[in-house]
Formats: sequence, structure tokens, C-alpha cells
Amino acid sequence: MKIWHQYPFVRLLIPLIAGIVLALVSDIPFGIPLSVFVILVLTFLLIVFVRPLRVPYKFRWLLGLFLNLILIVAGYQLTFINTPLFDKNNINNFVSATGEFIVRVDEPVSEKANSWKVIAKVLTFRDSTHWSRAGGKVILYFEKDTSISAIQYGDILIINSILEKVKSPQNPGEFNYSKYLSNKGIYNQGYVRSEAWEVLAYNRGNPFKALGVRIRNKFMSILRENNVSGREFAVASAILLGSDDYLDADQRRAFAGAGAMHILCVSGLHVGIIYLVLNSLLAFLNKNRISKILKVILLVFLIWLYALITGFSPSVSRAATMFSFIIVGASMRRKSNIYNILAASAFVLLVFNPYLITEVGFQLSYIAVAGIVWIYKPLYNLFIPDNKVLRFIWKITVISLAATIATFPLSIFYFHQFPVLFLVTNLIAIPFSMLIIYTGMLILITSFIPFVSGFFGVLLSWLLKILNFSVEFIEGLSFATYRGVSITAIELVLIFGLTISISVILMNRRKSFVYLFLVFVLLLMSSLTFRKYENLKQRNIIVYDIGKVSAFQLTNGKKAILIADSAFLIDTGKQEYHILNNLWMHGIKIFDRVDIVEGNIEGFVLKVNSFIQFYEKRIFIVDEKTELFQSDDKIKVDYLILSHNSAIRVEKLLRSIDFQKLIFDSSNSFWKVKQWKAECLEAGVDYYDVRERGAFIVSTGE
Repeated sequence: MKIWHQYPFVRLLIPLIAGIVLALVSDIPFGIPLSVFVILVLTFLLIVFVRPLRVPYKFRWLLGLFLNLILIVAGYQLTFINTPLFDKNNINNFVSATGEFIVRVDEPVSEKANSWKVIAKVLTFRDSTHWSRAGGKVILYFEKDTSISAIQYGDILIINSILEKVKSPQNPGEFNYSKYLSNKGIYNQGYVRSEAWEVLAYNRGNPFKALGVRIRNKFMSILRENNVSGREFAVASAILLGSDDYLDADQRRAFAGAGAMHILCVSGLHVGIIYLVLNSLLAFLNKNRISKILKVILLVFLIWLYALITGFSPSVSRAATMFSFIIVGASMRRKSNIYNILAASAFVLLVFNPYLITEVGFQLSYIAVAGIVWIYKPLYNLFIPDNKVLRFIWKITVISLAATIATFPLSIFYFHQFPVLFLVTNLIAIPFSMLIIYTGMLILITSFIPFVSGFFGVLLSWLLKILNFSVEFIEGLSFATYRGVSITAIELVLIFGLTISISVILMNRRKSFVYLFLVFVLLLMSSLTFRKYENLKQRNIIVYDIGKVSAFQLTNGKKAILIADSAFLIDTGKQEYHILNNLWMHGIKIFDRVDIVEGNIEGFVLKVNSFIQFYEKRIFIVDEKTELFQSDDKIKVDYLILSHNSAIRVEKLLRSIDFQKLIFDSSNSFWKVKQWKAECLEAGVDYYDVRERGAFIVSTGE
């Protein structure tokens, strides 16, 4: 295809990404020797530049194939090199990670509900015998203490703790937090008591990042001094500085449900607004070649200065890199292709850190920008209002629509919801975010004049109040968000193919893409129909592993009943994290919630107090209030669930109940389960511990 010659960096980026994905999917079982890569590159150069070895023109496609192979190998090997797990000194590779550690604080300290969270780099480690050189990042949770809040980025600490591997998901469909952290090079976590640490040295981190963190903290102080507080401060710190530590769960849910979560993530949108403002202010430099070069240098410098102010947060650094390429590309005499510029910036970022490809923000940013570039102009040209205000509204609408069309498959795949009123939300959120950024800048610039900065502080608070109210009002509407959508990775690819093909048909009138569109529709409908058929046949029992909670689920086709502790049944946040994704994956959007103690039900499940009949399977729950009496006529059940640290011994259970398997749910303490296990081993009882082995799942057949 001749069109491909217009996009050289896109052609280079695709095989590089293929190599990275190959490494990630295969879990990088081995590294490729450097000699192999060098031989491939030298062979390619010889074929290209040595005349006798040159490939005939008609076989030039072989060179392209060879170059793609080199880039695939490069992507794979770059992923291997950037995986800390393969460093022999990584703390995860030590047999016992218990003792004293010297660590350096790598990120600003963040406050959680019951602890302080610190991401730190391990420097050295001492077990019971000697000190050893170590490396790798870890997450440390410090006991609540006023002194920990004084710790800053770059400080060196000595701590005494037990580092444990971050657990893999214990429940089906649960968010894979361990995979999320491993993609960031973190494999271990530990708890540090208030008396088990002290500071050895201060400010030993990267000086540029340390400066950025200090500026960000100073800016936060300025906001507080100018009466920006509470929920308004939380949103302001997220929009202006990329710090989401102060956002509560309700705010996150409201912005996500209304389709405005991107407003809280400092990224391409915010850097783009900064770029537009600066580009307009520096328009007077468009006079001659020298002044234009100066303008480019100033724009790039100021974009990175903003990244510095935000503490070089990853999302801002990515956006700054992308816009740096766009600024330089736009300044060239020859008209630069925006797709090549985007591909070049992504190529550079992935060479330095291949694991960026796993970050949702990275994926959404590039796909959103590419979508806007591709779809914006044709959509905007459909209707161009004469009125300036209407033109501004139409521009925002088209930008929001173009970005949403491009990213909605990924949003559904990751977040299992679609904000129906995203256009309405963004008509409010985007202009207000622009005003918030401008006002925030004015507060920073005028901070040495209290009267002026105080005025802008009041203005900023009101802008934030209106934004919060608008978003929460829209999200509160019953039809604002369509939740519970779940698609597979294959269906994600098919939806992208369907979206691209229909866009080409509508914009370029390419009839050949009609057949491609129909193929994608057929494959997608087949996949969805097959999954629906499989879901209708499902019938199973799941005992979940949820810390200090007794919860299990009975599923029959597209119906389900969740039986759990009353506190868990009203905690929508915990349900969403632990179990809702599994329900949505299996086509269950609405399910019954029943109190494990008081709730009695009839239907495909019969529950009377602690006894449950689910088709041919019988379940009996024994908790701290259950009383059993010895009888010749034993209760016969399939599964006996012990919960809430019941005082009943296994020996007494055997005298009163005839059961096939004993299950310890996650509401029990570690010491109690250990006691029961010893009794089971002595009595020869088959048991299952959900805290140790993850959720207990059994299919009961049709």
C-alpha cells in the first residue's frame, strides 16, 4: 500500500509494540543474547549499504520484513532489560526479606485511611547475619504517626519490617493489583511500625524531581493559604498538579460516571490547554526564522516547566514529551504528518520504558489524540456556526465526541461502564477545567500579593464548587451511566476494527471497507452470542476471599444471589473491587443481596437461617453463634463453611454433621484457621482455606 510510505514512524512503531506485547504475553521466559541482536542489525546494514549484497528492487519487501523482525526482537529485549525482576539484586529474589532495610523515598508520601503510603527504593538489606546490597522498589505502609508526614522525596530511611510478595487476585475477575504493580517494577510490600524506622539522610533523590516536588508542595500550600480547601482542594490539586491523593471514593465515582475522569488526570488535555495559551501569548515571535526558533525553544521549555511544577508526574511527562514532538514537528518547513509525530513520541517513550504500553493513561492519551486528529475536522465541517459562542461550544462538542469515539472500546474494556451523558458533562467540564487552570496560574503568579491572590483563590473555589456540583448532579441521574458492560480482549480488537472501518466508510466513502465492517460485525456478534450461551448454562458456588468478611455467591444462568455480612452488602466500593467484575463478565448485572445471618430466601436457592439448599447441593454455615448438639441422626451437607472464628472444634463438627468438605472463609483469623487445620489433619478431614488458596469455586452442573 503506497499510503504506508507517508507514515514511516507508524511503520516502525507497530513491530516495536508487537515485540513488547510478545514479551508481556509470554511473561518473558528468557532474554535474547546481545550477540543475536548485533548480528541481525549488522546483516541488515550490510544488505542495505554494500552494493554487491543489495537485494533486487522486486524483493525489497524482504528488507522491510527483516527490519520488522529486528524491531520485534528489540521490543522483546527492551522489555527484558527493563524488568527489575531479572536483576539478581532485586529484593524480591532474596529468600527471606525480613530484617533491616535502608531505603530511599522515591515518591511523595501519601496519606491513606489507616496508614501512610511510601514508595521506596531498597538500597541495602540486613538479615540475621549480614548486610547485602539490594535493589528494587517496594511499597511501605507506615503506622499512623505525625512524624511520617515530614518525610520528603529523596530521604534515606532505615526500617525494620517484613517484606511480602504482593498477592495475586484471590477472586475471579478481581482487579489484578499485583500485575499492576509488577508493571511498575514493584513486587513487594511491607508494614512499618512507628518505632521501627528513622531518617539517616535528607534530600538524596534526583535533584530535578526533588525541585519539582518542592514546587508542587509549595503550590499546594499557596492554594490552602488562599482558602481553597476540602473537596475543592482535592479537585484543584488533581487538575492543576496531578495529585489525586486527596480525592475521595465518591468524587472519583462521580467524575468517572459522568464521563469527566480525564479532567482529574493531568495529561494531554491539560498540557494541550497550556500549549494553546502559550502559543497565543508567543504569537508575536512568528516574524522571522530566528524568532520562530526562539518561540519553539520557549514553548518546549515552558511545557517542561509545567511538568516540573507538577513534580514530573508520569502522565504529565508523557504529555510533555508528546507535545514537544508536536511543537518541533510543526515548526519544520515541510508540513509534518501528525501521525508520524505521535508515533515518534510514542516510539521514544517506549524505548526508554516499554512497560508504558501497559498503562491505561498512555493508551487512552495516544488513542484520544489520534482520534481527535482523524475525526475532528470531518465532524466539525458538518456544521460551522456563524456565532463565536456557538462555534466555541461546537468545537468542544466535536473534540469530546471525537475523543470518545476513539477511546470508548478501551473505556468499556477497563472500566465496564459508558457515560451516556459525556457530551453534556464535557460541555461544562472542559471550559471549567480551562478556567481552573488559568485561575490557578494567576494564583501562583500573584502569590506575593495576598490581596490579589486571595481574590483569585475565592474565584477558583467557586469554579470548583460549580464543577463538582455539575458533575455530581449529572452522575446522579439514573440514565447518566450504563454500567456492567464487559468485553473480552478479542472483542475489544473487533470493536476497534468495527469503529475504524465504519469511520473510513463515512468519511472517505471507501466501499471496500463495507465488507471489512460486515466481517467485524459478524465476528463480534458470534463472540457475544457464544458468551451469552455459555452464561446461560453456568451454575456454580463461589466462596470469596475478602478480608474479614464472610461472602459467597450462588449462580444459576444469568441469576445470582450474594449472601454476605450486612456491612459488606452496603459497601458498594468493596463489592466493585472484589466481585462485580466477575458478575459482569458472566452476564449478571442485577443480583439479590441476602444477609448471611438474618436473610431467608426461597426460589432456586432455599435459605433458612444457616442452612442453604442449592439444587442438589447442601451448605451449612457455622459461625460464632451457632450451637450444635450431638445426635445419631447427623445433618448431611456437601459443604460446611466455618466463619467468624467459631468456637466449635472440628471433633464436635464430626459428631453432629456429615459433610464432604470443610471450608474456612476469609472472616476467620489466621490463628483460628491454623488451629482448625491441625485438627483436620489429625481427623483426616478434607478442608479448603480461601485466605491461603483464593476463592473456592465449584461448578454444580446443569
